[in-house]
Amino acid sequence: MSRAFADLREFLAFLETHGELVRVDAEVDPVLEIVEICRRLLHAGGPAVVFNRVKGSSMGVVANLFGSERRIGLALGRPPEQLEALGEDLARLKQPQPPSGIRDLIGLVRLFAKARFMPVRTVFNPPCRETVWSGDQVDLGRLPILTCWPEDVGRLITWPLVITQGTEGGPVNIGVYRMQVLGKNRVIMRWLKHRGGALHARQYDHKMPVAVAIGCDPATILAAVTPVPENLSEYAFAGLLRERRVETAPGLYPGLPVPATAEIVLEGMVNLQELAREGPFGDHTGYYNEVESFPVMTVERMTMRRDPLYLGTYTGRPPDEPAILAVALNRVFSPLIKKQFPEISGFHLSMAAASYRVAFVGLKKAYPGHGFRIMMAVWGFLRQFLYTKYVIVVDEGVPLEDPARVMEAVARNCHGGRDLVRLEYTPIDYLDFASRHSGLGGKLGMDATVKMGVEHDVVPTMDGPETTSGVWVADMVASHGFIVNVHLWFQGLVAVVGVDGKTPQRGVLAARTLLEQVDSQTGPRQFWIVDDDCRPDSWDDLLWSLATRTDPGRDLILDGATGRFAMDATRRTLAETGRLWGKPLIPDPKTVEKVTRRWSEYGLPPV
Repeated sequence: MSRAFADLREFLAFLETHGELVRVDAEVDPVLEIVEICRRLLHAGGPAVVFNRVKGSSMGVVANLFGSERRIGLALGRPPEQLEALGEDLARLKQPQPPSGIRDLIGLVRLFAKARFMPVRTVFNPPCRETVWSGDQVDLGRLPILTCWPEDVGRLITWPLVITQGTEGGPVNIGVYRMQVLGKNRVIMRWLKHRGGALHARQYDHKMPVAVAIGCDPATILAAVTPVPENLSEYAFAGLLRERRVETAPGLYPGLPVPATAEIVLEGMVNLQELAREGPFGDHTGYYNEVESFPVMTVERMTMRRDPLYLGTYTGRPPDEPAILAVALNRVFSPLIKKQFPEISGFHLSMAAASYRVAFVGLKKAYPGHGFRIMMAVWGFLRQFLYTKYVIVVDEGVPLEDPARVMEAVARNCHGGRDLVRLEYTPIDYLDFASRHSGLGGKLGMDATVKMGVEHDVVPTMDGPETTSGVWVADMVASHGFIVNVHLWFQGLVAVVGVDGKTPQRGVLAARTLLEQVDSQTGPRQFWIVDDDCRPDSWDDLLWSLATRTDPGRDLILDGATGRFAMDATRRTLAETGRLWGKPLIPDPKTVEKVTRRWSEYGLPPV
């Protein structure tokens, strides 16, 4: 049974009674200090936190709110393992069909029973307007907006629920798009091209009305990050989650109702013809992102509750709060894609791979070549998978949450001449530095299922034995100075090879050297090349490298005669891509020392 929290405050009180929230009374700095505290809490599985005294502001800050799957489950009134039921509801909403059996019928009846909670309830004297500033009174400096990383260009609003609508009406869209503060009433609206807000923006010629809510009830926040069908508003889905209608208030602009109990609401116009350079900021890839241009919003009205709370978060190399949310939402994605493709037995997006760039898919294989249908299905089904760089298909029964088992299936079942699909110049995340062209790059599909029928005729046997010798390792390390370490997996079938960070084009050099000089009969079938800042014995490090440092259209190197292959997952230079590589995110040493020294003063649990 879900639980309907009226607002953020009620949810915080609930968390506190369940030992999932701590309040800090010591004064903290919104510049770096709060994020360093939260980074440690999240890595330790610690609680959400309310900072009551924030330097330079009269407002408190809420952070690490969804930093554990348990708290996400508490927000939705169900344990994380039961979140697939939400995905089943979404699947029915996305593609309504007559029930195919008793289970479907029961699910449909249950959904119809909850449909009464989908329409919003309008409130005309909402808490979110207990304080109102308009025009010249608007000053974003009143908000304790966080600075997350030492080389961030400025302050960044990280948990805004951005509310938009198309020119012809239709469902309101709510998305989370980070907002860089430019001045007292100006922010940059960073929405990616495939997201709902940007799609609405294409319908406007010049100025577009927008509302932004910060600090809402948890169901509305989670609805905003869920793949809701395009014909459904996130408000309606939040009502389903809460099993209670969402209360909204008429906004400054017609058609843009705002959450009535939001802590803070910003309303204004986005000038689609005024672009500003956004960034760099630390991002979920573990790097500072490239600078890109996005439209500017002028805030015309800022309203809030009495004694408002500001909700913030940060992004960095996983795990971070968005990555924890992605793990939970993975349970929601699964029923959506299974309903469309019933042969899919499981679906998993690896947190280590920036949460969406590597997908593991379980398949109830029925015919030769079946795996390739599933690769295309994943890339084409939901906008959320547009930027998924690798799709690895394995047989039903392979535990998708265990990357070692998935990669063992790749080692034993993938032949480079038969089981790989390489695509070039496909849409990718513009934050991906590995590609030469911003927003365009390669993808790789890998059929790691056990082969059947005519598939054996294409490649009768995998070249080489089921176990291999590691005698070549010492010779390679001794003969080639750019190879610094090697870890063998699965009885030597796979080698993860670390190379130094100085030799130009070291990755491709290592890949070609290994394929040419290591005997195909006694050596690995696959070589994965990583930089020396990655541990060859860590699957998380390898997946992160694949997600952030490869363009599969360029970096896959095949040995056509044997079916062996190598992947160059090393950083690129400006000369190789024509783009500056983002700097890795490193916490500020002075802030790290400060937080360590003050930890007992905060009253937080040890980490």
